[in-house]
Amino acid sequence: MAAKVALNAGGVVTTGTICVISSYGDLLDFDPLRDLPDSWAIKPARGSQGDGIVLALRREGNNWYKGSGTKLTPSDVVNHIRRIVDGGFSGDSAAEDAALIEPLIRPDKRILELVPEGLPDVRVISLREHPLMAMMRIPTLASDGKANLHQRAIGAAVDIDTGVITRAMVVGREITHHPDTGFNLIGVKLPEWDRVLEMSSKCSAAIGLGYLGVDIILDENDGPMVLEVNAHPGIEIQNINQKGLRAKMLEAGEKC
Repeated sequence: MAAKVALNAGGVVTTGTICVISSYGDLLDFDPLRDLPDSWAIKPARGSQGDGIVLALRREGNNWYKGSGTKLTPSDVVNHIRRIVDGGFSGDSAAEDAALIEPLIRPDKRILELVPEGLPDVRVISLREHPLMAMMRIPTLASDGKANLHQRAIGAAVDIDTGVITRAMVVGREITHHPDTGFNLIGVKLPEWDRVLEMSSKCSAAIGLGYLGVDIILDENDGPMVLEVNAHPGIEIQNINQKGLRAKMLEAGEKC
């Protein structure tokens, strides 16, 4: 939440927030049927590698449904949030955590063919105001609608200058077409690429991090928005792009 405030103050558009649940008191006051919209995302504030993230794509009656079709009852939702608050996804069983609940973003219509369910995002690694390397993370049915490589989403290398997808991989295997839809990923140009790069270049000054990973989604109504900023982004992006970050950092003036 502090990051979103800082980003907004720095002129960076971020995704919205429904609520934050950080204690059992918050959980007692929380009623899923009253407080949740038809679609949403719940994630642990201290999570990593997609663990603990739950996405609801639609609501039918008193239940919600994930991208895989799995039903989520109000009790399922409360129990999952309780597990987050207990620190079940924080990487430290003794550490408490907070559940962030956000509206589920609907992807830009221009990229709908890329994905059967869920929301793709763009990860840009930046050094200060310099975007160095980018990839799009594309959900699959196997990833349950999550754009996370460790959950079997696709990692697609994006040329930093043009915004064109040049290469794609899923769990270490190179592919050219989406495994669920058969859509050809190679050569796709991502919309509003100049805005994506501009947004990435502003995050360092706003947050105060010199090296960071910026996750950006493309919303059908509001265009590019920052989903989150990562202080310790993974380096799998190098394997996806088949390029090293060190050379890019040297080009940006870093003494490696």
